[in-house]
Amino acid sequence: MSLAAQLIGTFAAVVFALACSTALYLTLKAVAGIRLSREEEFNSADLSIHKISATPDYETTW
Repeated sequence: MSLAAQLIGTFAAVVFALACSTALYLTLKAVAGIRLSREEEFNSADLSIHKISATPDYETTW
């Protein structure tokens, strides 16, 4: 009986976490956008977001 209750509680917690994280993901995607543009992806997130280079060969003068 106790094992069954724990399994049901665990399953309910996993379903709740998945539902909440999906809702949060979809809300952020609709409001703020969570993808970089094609040009930003090509330049890399380091340059596009943080304005730093991951490699010393490709330095910029931001």
